[in-house]
Amino acid sequence: MDMLEKGKISALQMEFLIVPAIIATGVLSIPSISGRLAGHDMWMTPIAGSIIGFITVFIAWKLHQLFPRMTPIEYSEQILGKALGKLFNFFLVSFYLHTTGIVIRQYSDFITGNVMLQTPSVIFSITIVFVSALAVRGGIEVMARSAVICTTLFMVTSLSLLLLLKEIDLSYMRPVLENGLLPVMKGSLVHSSWFSELFLLAFIFPFINDSKKGLRSGMKSALYIVLLLLYVNFFVLTLLGVSSVNQFYPVYSIVRAISVFGFFENFEVIITASWVLGNFVKVSVFLYAISLGLAQLLKLSDYRPIVFPLALLLIFLSYWDIPNIMSVVEFSTRTQPFYFVIVQTVLPLLLLLIAMARRKWRESH
Repeated sequence: MDMLEKGKISALQMEFLIVPAIIATGVLSIPSISGRLAGHDMWMTPIAGSIIGFITVFIAWKLHQLFPRMTPIEYSEQILGKALGKLFNFFLVSFYLHTTGIVIRQYSDFITGNVMLQTPSVIFSITIVFVSALAVRGGIEVMARSAVICTTLFMVTSLSLLLLLKEIDLSYMRPVLENGLLPVMKGSLVHSSWFSELFLLAFIFPFINDSKKGLRSGMKSALYIVLLLLYVNFFVLTLLGVSSVNQFYPVYSIVRAISVFGFFENFEVIITASWVLGNFVKVSVFLYAISLGLAQLLKLSDYRPIVFPLALLLIFLSYWDIPNIMSVVEFSTRTQPFYFVIVQTVLPLLLLLIAMARRKWRESH
């Protein structure tokens, strides 16, 4: 088969790409939503929510084993047939376009609302999409190399929360399971929607140079994401208590409280800078999946010429559908958990079951 992407990356580079691709927006907004749903037990929600993540990695990997050199866009046509496959692919590409629009909007609204209050948010949308588009045009190897640097900085700055250890109040974690398991399950559903994005691995698996390590790296990525969310939720809960639900970005407000020896302050500037890098990786991975997917859907010989037109479309989408940040929070809480898990976990599972059934049938006939 003709590969639109000639690049190869290592399994470790894939981890660097995928961790911020899931977590960059989630770190800021998930704690307040899971706190609203689960109260004192919000720290448990990532653990329950991660189950969907591990299942999604496994499904993506199994599909990759059946169709080793193909992306979902290519094998879904083989599994579902030409017409149904094309329909499914069109839906998948549209889904990622819509999702990336929301991501870009969350990013630019956060910066305009908290850091640069005078600058129009569209400026930030344009800059992150433009830089991401440059990386995507460079191909997966360029993306992976930049992700190694950006993700490292993104992860290292999260350690600054440890400076707040002496301030935490563990009594905020009690009573444990005050209202039973239901609130935890509701909070974990919000996490599930983010974890289901691990299906993006299916677009990266074909380009790993040592494909045997793919599953292990995918599972490790899911584990890193759980640990990071646990860590963030723990600090938000033990520093702000249940009042964290009143803030859109509780992580940002606790970082503003960091002061070392009363001398080093304004850590939020460093955190924001590293968070921008994390979002750059996230938008790049999504834009890459969209560009590669659309090029394969339309049977183009190269995906690079459509990267910038798609980038422009993303900027429009990030404003067209979303009146304000409140509607994003509403969407993340009510619609997103079901919508994301159905598209990125349930539908791929159906693809896998159909592919395995067809293979069995072929072998027995």
